[in-house]
Amino acid sequence: MILHRLMLIADQQGTQGRPMPDVIVRAAHGVGGRLMVQFRERELADAELIAVIRAVQRRVPPQTMLIVNDRADIAQALDIGLHLPAAAETPDGQYALLGRSVHDESETHMALADDVDYAIVGTIFETDSHPGRAGAGLEHLRTMRDLLGNVACYAIGGMTTETAPRALEAGAWGVAVRSAILSADDPSEAAYRLDSSLSS
Repeated sequence: MILHRLMLIADQQGTQGRPMPDVIVRAAHGVGGRLMVQFRERELADAELIAVIRAVQRRVPPQTMLIVNDRADIAQALDIGLHLPAAAETPDGQYALLGRSVHDESETHMALADDVDYAIVGTIFETDSHPGRAGAGLEHLRTMRDLLGNVACYAIGGMTTETAPRALEAGAWGVAVRSAILSADDPSEAAYRLDSSLSS
């Protein structure tokens, strides 16, 4: 399975008051469906989140890959991917996609033991959500990339059209972003610009 290089971390808090499905759909169409969408929504009940994901499923191009964060039951019910936080226990069952967040060597070993399809490595650069907190840097990304072997590695934290290509040069397969697309005035254009920076 070939994974798209751009991943959107989506929640309703970051959309500037716009309906989350609308923002996601605009972003997905901006890149012709070449988008992975991770629903990282902590405030919605399962039934509400299922309704949101189904609304997105109906409107995005078929090649768009959908993932839900830390809700194994929803992932199985909707036959979508599952993303596990670094400290999460490994659930039973098979998933369309399985990924983990990793920050250090021990968490990388957990991800490899789970036979994940991808891992998200961060936080690489300083982010607007944590101003003043230095990122782990590209050398950390290279180290984690080496530990992960053939597992697709997504860099997160401060990813822009300028920094994303640097992450790829350091060994990342792709990048994961939240506010860069979710909060953008034009999510379609923002996604297009980011995706273009990953293939130039």
